[in-house]
Formats: sequence, C-alpha cells, structure tokens
Amino acid sequence: MVYLTRFIGDREMQVLEHIKILDLTTFPTGSLAVMFLVDMGADAIKIEQPQHRVKIEEAETDRKAISEVEEEKQREIAAAYQFDERGKRSICLNLKTQKGKNIFYQLAKTADVVIDEFRPGVTERLGVDYNTLKMINPRIICCSVTGYGHDGPYRLYPGHDTNFISIAGILGITGTPDGSHAIPGIPIGDLAGGGMQAAIGILMALIAREKTGKGQFVDTSMVDALVLFMMIRHGPQFFTNGREPQLGERPALVFETQDGKYVNIAPGEPWFWERLCKALSLEEFIPYQRAVGVYAPDTQEMLEKRQEILISFQEVFRTKTRDEWLRILWEADTCVGPVYKFDEIISDPHLIHRRMITEIDHPTLGKIKQPGITINLSETPGRIKGPSPLSGQHTEEILKSLDYDEKDIAEMREEGVIN
Repeated sequence: MVYLTRFIGDREMQVLEHIKILDLTTFPTGSLAVMFLVDMGADAIKIEQPQHRVKIEEAETDRKAISEVEEEKQREIAAAYQFDERGKRSICLNLKTQKGKNIFYQLAKTADVVIDEFRPGVTERLGVDYNTLKMINPRIICCSVTGYGHDGPYRLYPGHDTNFISIAGILGITGTPDGSHAIPGIPIGDLAGGGMQAAIGILMALIAREKTGKGQFVDTSMVDALVLFMMIRHGPQFFTNGREPQLGERPALVFETQDGKYVNIAPGEPWFWERLCKALSLEEFIPYQRAVGVYAPDTQEMLEKRQEILISFQEVFRTKTRDEWLRILWEADTCVGPVYKFDEIISDPHLIHRRMITEIDHPTLGKIKQPGITINLSETPGRIKGPSPLSGQHTEEILKSLDYDEKDIAEMREEGVIN
C-alpha cells in the first residue's frame, strides 16, 4: 500500500494524483466520473475518435455561414465549457487501426483505470476489453458504464436517459395529476445513475487493488442505480401495504410571487408545516398537512381540502415578492427555496461562498466560469487543474512521451491513425 503525506514539497497533496486514467467516453455519462477523479488529482487522457467531438459540436450548433477563424473560435468556446472534460489531456486516436491499438496498449501498460460507455461487445471488437488489457497490465481496472449492464436480456439494447428512467419506474410517476408525463430537467440516469456510480465503483476497485494487487472489471448499469433509487423511495410502501406510487400525486408546491418569480415550499415535518401556516397567517390549515403530502389524498374530502389549501397559498404568495417571502419563511425556520433560472444560479451568494460557482484561467478566453468541487476534503482538497482541452490538443505531446518522433507522427497522421 502506498502511504501519502499531506504535503509534497510546499504543495498540498491530492489524494488521487498518482492515478492514471484512459478515458474512452464520449458523453457526460462516463466523463463525469473521470472529472470527479481528475479534480482529486488523477491524470486523465481523453482518447478521442478523430473528428468525433467536432461532429457532435457541429450537430449541436446552429450552422451558419461563418469563416474558419470564427468556426475555430466557436469550437474553442464550446470546448472550454464542457465542464466534465476539464483538467484532462486529449489525444485523437483511431482504435480501428493496428497502430492506434498499439499506442493504446502502450498507454495501458502504466494506466490504472480505463473507462468506456460502449455497448457490451464493442471493446472486444476494438481489442481494448478488460480480458485483453489485463494480460498487458494485471493491475488495470476497467469500468464500463452502460444502460442495462453487461449481462441480462436487455444488455444489447440501445437507449438514452429517458428510456432508463422509464424502465426504472421514475418517469411513470413524474408528471401532473391530469396524466401528463414530464421529463426531469437534467438527465438523472446519465449523471446520478451513470457518472456518480462509476466514480464510486472505480474508487472501490482501487481500494480492493491495494489489498489484492490485481485490477478488476467494474460493470456499472444506469438502470440498476435508478431502480435502487426508486426502491428506496417507494419500496417500503409497496412491500408493506401494496401501495403503488401514482403519476403526479406529489404536488410541486411551487407558487408565483408578486414580482412574477417563484418559490418552492417543502414542509415535510409537522413543525415545519405549522411554522409555514403561521407565517402565511393561514393557521386554519395546520391540521391538514396530510392533504398536501407526498401521496395523493385518499378521500374526496381530503382532495378538496388540498385544492383549497393550494389556492389559498397561491393567493397569499402573490402579496409579496419572492425575496420578501424567502426572508420571512427562513426567519420562521421552515423549508423554502427560490425557483431559480440559470443566470440566478451563477450569481447566488451562498453558491459563490461555497465555491460552487468559481472561475479559472483559460489561455485565450481569460476568466471562465466553472462549477466547483462537490466533495470537500479537509486534508487533501480537490482543485480544478484547468479548462477542458481541444480535441486532440495533446496528441503530439503524448506520442512523444512514448518515444515517437516527428517522422512517426507525420506518418500516422497521413495514415489516419491520429488526427
């Protein structure tokens, strides 16, 4: 086991700074996992298919007649704000060529982790699967982030986030009481079910390797994680009394204020509900917390009471501005929050104080905004190494570190091995 001290020279140590990662991902599903590890000191090389990121950026950009200089500037800006790629190095490498594979194998000899988000069977066809790589490096950890996992009848099906929250039952209960389904505002399957679970899996495999001396395969399924989330929230009710969660039964409890903005309330406990009703001067509703609870009212009388409460709350909330209500309800010590637009998130004083909205230096764009680091370690804190790289930005640097010379690099570029 390697024991690390807090300081290396006069620099504060990062807990993962000796870990090398080869990142084969193309979406935040897997690249978020790598970002977490890079922020804690890991060295990640993004292995990109030549022209792949360019094609994605072109698909996502309103294509207008612009000059090559303007187009390159747009790509630079787009790359700078791909937050999940920050702090990585990038090499464009065609793994469908033997020379491309050989370069990858050279990198894998000293790598600790390889991560991909291909469907099962793709890494085998490319020759970069765990069984192949462990023959080169027995300590290597290979993590694969997929929708349905590497076994089971759905393993080869294509899918995206909404498909995964559908099969996990989450989409089936997310919507309005009139039967309209609503997609969550962020891809929770990709980010929470994929990226975060993969980061946890890789860290556990690294700890296991300290004990066994061997790497292993980490199979991360987004659907598996989402089912866990669903079961934790609704499983107890279903297995104790057979109660199925219903679409739209949980009210959003979002109310418009005098200035056209919105607040959300979440008085889940009786004391928070009582304080809320008193602060709104609606004490008559204190006995009826259950009417606006998580589950749909079980009687017509309670359903009518819910509507009465929601209408009354909305009338009262329209009498003051959002910020006035926030001050009043926070002082009353009850659960309330502003419903922000994006520009309000990045200017919120609490988030700025917590360094969740921060800035870093970009070599050509100056100061650029970044989301901060979510895990705050007191002794070995994370830090943002730098902005996201341009696609293939470090290709020559990485190849030269493997003892390829200018002639070799030129030949491989001509052959389409690198970009």
